[in-house]
Amino acid sequence: MRIVVFPLAILAFGLCAQQPISAAIDLRDQTNDRLEVELIVPTLSTNGPLVFALPRIVPGIYGIMDHGRLVGDVEAYNVVGEPLPVQRLELGRWGIPQPDGLHRITYSVDDGWEEFDIRSLMGNYRSTEGTLDPDATVMNHNTVIGYLEGFEDIPYTVELKKPATHYAATSLPRSEETPEAITFQAMSYRHLVDNPMLIAPPDTAHIHLPDIDVLVACHSTSGVSVARTIANRIGPLLADQRAYLGGTLPVKDYTFLIYHNPSQVEGSSMADGLEHASSTLVLLCMPLDPATIAWSVNGIASHEFFHTILPLSVHSEEIEHYDFNAPRMSRHLWLYEGMTEYFAIHMPVKQGRQSVEEFLGVLREKIRMMQQFTDDITLTTLSQQAMERQDQYYNFYLKGTLFCMGLDIALRERSRGKYGVVRLVQDLQREYGPGKPFKDEELFAAIERLTGPDIGAFLQRYLNEPGALPLEDWLARVGIAVDEQGSPFRMNDPTKEQRQLRTWWLGR
Repeated sequence: MRIVVFPLAILAFGLCAQQPISAAIDLRDQTNDRLEVELIVPTLSTNGPLVFALPRIVPGIYGIMDHGRLVGDVEAYNVVGEPLPVQRLELGRWGIPQPDGLHRITYSVDDGWEEFDIRSLMGNYRSTEGTLDPDATVMNHNTVIGYLEGFEDIPYTVELKKPATHYAATSLPRSEETPEAITFQAMSYRHLVDNPMLIAPPDTAHIHLPDIDVLVACHSTSGVSVARTIANRIGPLLADQRAYLGGTLPVKDYTFLIYHNPSQVEGSSMADGLEHASSTLVLLCMPLDPATIAWSVNGIASHEFFHTILPLSVHSEEIEHYDFNAPRMSRHLWLYEGMTEYFAIHMPVKQGRQSVEEFLGVLREKIRMMQQFTDDITLTTLSQQAMERQDQYYNFYLKGTLFCMGLDIALRERSRGKYGVVRLVQDLQREYGPGKPFKDEELFAAIERLTGPDIGAFLQRYLNEPGALPLEDWLARVGIAVDEQGSPFRMNDPTKEQRQLRTWWLGR
C-alpha cells in the first residue's frame, strides 16, 4: 500500500489564501501491511525548527492512544529532493531542526487493528484508529496523515483512489469525483480529523427528515447487508430527537459509519463509538443478526447524535483550540458527557416511547452503578483529571447524568415547567455556538445569568463541592420515592404539586 502525492492546489472552498498540505491515498495498491506516506508541504512562515507529529490523543476520548506508535521511517526533503535532518523527539513527534526549503515528508504507517473483535488490546478507543484492508477500510485521518505543530489551521487536500466497486462514506466535503478517484477538502487539520471514512462496497441507506439528510453507511465482514435495517430502526429515533429539541436539529447533513465483524465468542459482543461534528463511527463485534445490530446501533446513536450539541456546538476554549499532543482538560465533562447522556435517557420517556416505570428502571441502574464510585472528588476536578483518573471517569455517565436530572427538575420547578435543561443548552448555543467558545472558568456565571442565583448556587454545591447527590430529595419533589437500596418508584399518593412537577418533567 502506498500514498502518492498530487500537485499542490489552492483550497477549493472559502477565501483562504494559504496553500494546503497535499496528499493522496491509493487504496488499490495494498501489497503489504503498511502504507508508504508522502505529504507535500507548502512554503511556511517560520524562523526556527519544525515539529512533525501524529496525535497523542484526539477529541472525544480521555485516554492516551499515541497514534504515532504506528509510524516509522520519517524522512524530510527539500524541493530538489535533498534530505533534511529529522530527529525523533517522542513516540509521535519528530523534529526538523533545519526546515528551510521543506517540501516533502515521507513515512510508513501501520493500521491500528486488523479486525474489530472481542479482545481489548487497544482499550476502549479503537474507534480512533482503523483498518486498512482491500475489502473495507476504516480510516481515521489522525492515524494516517500527520500535521506540523503550530500549523494545525493549514487546509488539507486529500486525493483518494479506490476500487470502482467501493463507496467512500464520509461527511468530509468533496470537490471532484469519479468512480475511482475523489478529491476531499479539509479547512484544517482539526477538520480533517473530525471526518473519518468508511470505504467499502456500498451498503447504504438514507433517512430524510424535514431539515436533515442522514446517510447510514455500513460494512459487515460477513457480506450481509445491514444498512436498511439499521436505518429503519434509527429513523424514528432521530425524529424523536428532533421533536425533543423543539423541532430543529443542529446539523443539516450527518453520516453514521458502521463497521461490523461477527463475534466468534458465543453470547459475547463489543461496541465502540466516537462522535464527530457531522458523523459518528460505530464499531461492532457481535453475532450476525441485523435486528440485534440495529438495536445496538440505536443505543449508541442516541447518545452520539446528541453530541452534535455538546460539546461539538457548545464548548470551552480547551476544545476549540485542541492540542493533539498535550490537551488541557475542561472542567465541564458533567455537561459534555453527563448532559448528553441525560438527553439520551430522558428523551424516550418525554416523547412517549417509554413508560415512567421503564425510565425509573434506567435511573435505578444508574444509581446502582454510581455507588461503585467515590464521592470524594468533585465532578469539576475529576473533569480536569479525566486522563489520570480513568478509574473514576465512567461516573460522568452516572453521577454526571443524575446531576443533570436534578438540575432539570430544579429549573422546571422554578419556572413552573416552562424552562428545563434543553432550553438552557439552547440558550448556551445562541450565546456561544460554533467558533465562539466559552472561557472554562466563566460557564457557571453564564448559566447563572441565564437562570438565576439559586441555580448558580446549585452548580457550586453539587459540581464544585464533594459529596453525594441528594437524589431522595430531588425525586421526592416529583412524587418519586427512593428505597433503602436507592431504587426509585412512584409514590402511591403524591401531592398535587408533586404530580404537576412530574408532568412538567416527564410529560405525564
